[in-house]
Amino acid sequence: MNPFEIKTPEQNTAQDVVDLFVDVFADFKQVLEKGHTFLNGPRGSGKSMMFRYIMPDCQIIVHKCKPKELDFFAAYIPIKLTNINIPDLDRLENHASTIFNEHLLATYIVAKIFVSLLESYKDELNSISSEISAFYQNEFIPIVSQSGYTITADNCPVSSGIEIVRQMSKICDSMNRECLNYCKRIALSRDITAPYSGSIVDFMDFVYPIIMSLKSLSIFPSNKPFFLLVDDAGYLNLTQTKILNTWVSYRTTRDVCFKISTQLDYKSHLTINDKRIDSPHDYSEINISTVYSSRKSQYNDRINEIVLKRLKKYLNLSIIPTDFFPSDKEQDKKIELIAEEIKKKYNDPQKPYAAGDAARRYARPEFIRQLQQIHKSGAHYSYAGFDQLVAISSGIIRHFLAPAQEMYALESTLQKTENLTAIRSSVQDEIIKKYSTAFLTDEFDKLRKDVSDSSHHLADADKLFNLIDSLGELFHRLLVSEISERRVFSIALTDRPDEELQRILDMGEQFGYLHKSTIGNKSGTGRNTLYILSRILAPHFKLDPTSFAGYKFMSSSTLSIALKNKREFLNRFQKQAEDNSNFTTPSLFDFDDYE
Repeated sequence: MNPFEIKTPEQNTAQDVVDLFVDVFADFKQVLEKGHTFLNGPRGSGKSMMFRYIMPDCQIIVHKCKPKELDFFAAYIPIKLTNINIPDLDRLENHASTIFNEHLLATYIVAKIFVSLLESYKDELNSISSEISAFYQNEFIPIVSQSGYTITADNCPVSSGIEIVRQMSKICDSMNRECLNYCKRIALSRDITAPYSGSIVDFMDFVYPIIMSLKSLSIFPSNKPFFLLVDDAGYLNLTQTKILNTWVSYRTTRDVCFKISTQLDYKSHLTINDKRIDSPHDYSEINISTVYSSRKSQYNDRINEIVLKRLKKYLNLSIIPTDFFPSDKEQDKKIELIAEEIKKKYNDPQKPYAAGDAARRYARPEFIRQLQQIHKSGAHYSYAGFDQLVAISSGIIRHFLAPAQEMYALESTLQKTENLTAIRSSVQDEIIKKYSTAFLTDEFDKLRKDVSDSSHHLADADKLFNLIDSLGELFHRLLVSEISERRVFSIALTDRPDEELQRILDMGEQFGYLHKSTIGNKSGTGRNTLYILSRILAPHFKLDPTSFAGYKFMSSSTLSIALKNKREFLNRFQKQAEDNSNFTTPSLFDFDDYE
């Protein structure tokens, strides 16, 4: 088996998840704590894997304990593949739309809670069949009946605990479907005045009391919280998003905690009454990309552990990742020679660390600059080597595993063996360059197709491409220039963007082309917003992926030029460089924008 094959968390058994999972909760401790938490990150950053790991079947293996001894019970609520987001609900009056949307969301969540019970506890449910039967008769039936739904004789379950739980899930599905069918009928008839005679439920009268009653069963952890893992919440419509926010605003965290993952596309933080939920009062928030962009060593350690576990599990190899993904040794030697020359140049007995620091800062950029002079395409720089591949993945685990999977497959084919102990640097370099270019070109083609039904959104996609292309070209020109700080991957905005620019920047962050952070301003009186270009684009733009130091202060009006005119944007910085030509070693941070 390809050790770097990517599976969705649902495709892995609980044992596989436990064997492969690297504990990242030291980085994101809020996920396991009492309280509501938003977990934000681009696709492939590991959110779903975290949720899968804290499901009861995995936690029982991890802690080697009984279900009732766990620190919490977690129910998985995937949103991406649901049909509860019905556009026709928007045609209803506001109050009716809210009522129907809450009913759809509530019944879907409770049905998934019962599914999680079936998947996590299995035969354990039959050991308490009498308790579950009592719960069904004394708690579930009265709550459901109050909603207006009639439980018929056909709904009466057999005595098996598993069958009773399965039947309760089906009843919730039926309550959900009767509302969905009504929505479809009014969509076809275009008569929104048609009466609705089905059940209606909400959080406080349906979801919360069912959870509280379930917590009294002997298989549940006593006096421990119930986690609802709402995955891909960006797929909720605006009304459902406001409903979920309203639930978050309730003071239920002692018993019920929402853990909500988004791809940085959450539509609102307003409740149905248009009151804003606030962090940290109502919830805590984690941005995976921001955390790993600012904590490079932690991310490197996580990827190192992931590779070690996968090589051991699937290939039975005890080998360090830097040996399995070797760098280009000839290139390393040339860069080291440049580093030695730089050390001699900057040698200063009064500043013992200056020479080494200068070598680290300038050796690799100088090598790339020299290549650029010899080969105008700059195509001979190798991006092979574990450390470079980790840097290129830019805090997104999928951006390491996906190209590694292709590298392993190609090397196995070329070597005609599956008993690999290393992937040659030439193979690594070939694949990562293709992956980098595809991430920009192929993904943008998909994005354009996805938004082709809207000329407004299509224009935004083109503006985002122009922005990324302009920044990549700017950063490359800086890298091969003579300025003192060439290793630039970020822009620090000196003022607030207008509505258009902010929309495009948010779009870039959502699709993983940009990472957002902050940095102190020049005067030391506050902080500027920092946008970091994803290092997965480094091979495409011929940049140094290991550079984390440089950033460029820039006004929003200057950056806005890049949305429509790449040449004008780049010419502005060329003129600035010429205007500052009287400085022998101008600093990047001295190139202010002239307005």
